[in-house]
Amino acid sequence: MTRGIQVVIAVTICGALAVGAAACGGGAARDASAGGDSRAELTRLRGLLREGASHLPDGFSARPRDGWVPPFRAVNQDCRLLLDTAAGAGAGPGGARVAATYPGDRLGELAGVSMASYAGQGAELRFAELTRALDGCRVARNSLAGRGTVLRVSRLRLGDTGAEVQARRLRGRLNGYPYEMHVVFALTGNTLVSLVHTGVAGVDAGRTGRLTRSLVGGAAS
Repeated sequence: MTRGIQVVIAVTICGALAVGAAACGGGAARDASAGGDSRAELTRLRGLLREGASHLPDGFSARPRDGWVPPFRAVNQDCRLLLDTAAGAGAGPGGARVAATYPGDRLGELAGVSMASYAGQGAELRFAELTRALDGCRVARNSLAGRGTVLRVSRLRLGDTGAEVQARRLRGRLNGYPYEMHVVFALTGNTLVSLVHTGVAGVDAGRTGRLTRSLVGGAAS
């Protein structure tokens, strides 16, 4: 496939998503909290996100944009939970979350990051719930028939990340075009770090591992 055709595909996919500019890396930084009691946690998470962004792999913009938005709604409930959590859903009373997207220099590449803090054992319970959902998400399909979105799920090995991590590769077609997505969840203390690394046709697992380590390293400090 030539570079020119790939660019056309990338533009077509972004235009067809129709779920907000963040799906293709547009917009501005976004964060959210669970209430006034979470201000300290929100400040902490903002600092962690800035620290992680300062150590992104080469080729990623350090200027954050809107938090990532799933490009489709999965039929399978487990798959839908994974994508919604990766998009920043989560946290609860006494917790906080922040989310941002960083465009990469490869075709259709972006990294969507979410950090959420939980009170008590909330982070551990959420991580356990996501681990079960990962086992139940084998094929991610669009809920709308005939859209040509089918992504098969397989395990993704990232090496030592310094935290408890679950990672999967979703590869197939998005609206009929080649597409790959890496979904990573990392648990460190009371913080759940979620990462989505996407691209047209293929995504480098090595870069996903470096992204994970840059984000987890700050959250664990």
